[in-house]
Amino acid sequence: MCMVIPTVSKMSVSIGRDRHMKLCRLVLFIAFFSLLGCSLDGDDAPELSLVSADFDFNDGIQGWTAGFADYPANSDDSAAFELKFKYTEGVNSKLGRRSLMLSGKNINRDLFMYIKRKVENLQPNTDYTITFNVELASDLQSVQISSGGSVFLKAGATSREPKSVIDDGKYVLNIDKGDEDFAGEDMVTLGDLFANATGSNYTLITRSNTISQTRYVARTNANGELWLIIGADSTVEGTTKIFFTRIKVLLSVS
Repeated sequence: MCMVIPTVSKMSVSIGRDRHMKLCRLVLFIAFFSLLGCSLDGDDAPELSLVSADFDFNDGIQGWTAGFADYPANSDDSAAFELKFKYTEGVNSKLGRRSLMLSGKNINRDLFMYIKRKVENLQPNTDYTITFNVELASDLQSVQISSGGSVFLKAGATSREPKSVIDDGKYVLNIDKGDEDFAGEDMVTLGDLFANATGSNYTLITRSNTISQTRYVARTNANGELWLIIGADSTVEGTTKIFFTRIKVLLSVS
């Protein structure tokens, strides 16, 4: 029930100016929280409009799964791509933490490797602006790649589950991820995966669409669900292996 604030009569001149100001502030304070209480009553309670999620893979796999796309559906041909996904204790003693490992031998210079996870309890049929912050370990260095290719990190969210489906003899993604460094309808490019360190050791790097200043919006389904997807789009021939260590996601109603 809302509280009714009584009218404050004019203060006596015998009350000091400071006491008068303190009393006025007290009345305004009570009035503000009384109105706030009215707005939160019953069915008028506002829905959550800002959601953050922090997936630290040092604490576990946390419901993420993996997939691969843009490779032959024929089992004999696909075996040559040596596709792997596992939860690992760490890539070396320097990194020293658990992570999600993705690896593939990019024979056709078109391989896409990804991880995905469903987020629930959002507002149904609602547009969310999403910020991705992805930490991973990479040993890719531009000076070591003579083919001129690159590996681009992409992130997105869709109301339906992203899956690899067979089309014209190869596995392709059922959502629009774009191609190479170009964004698609469902995924935005966060940057390449080249590390600055020298040598062959893996180095932690962070990629985010706050850095690239790319606004990304996705709409939930009728159940208030979104599927998050993070992936590597490679044009580098040979084996690419990356280790996801932490993913932070911030969703706000657009």
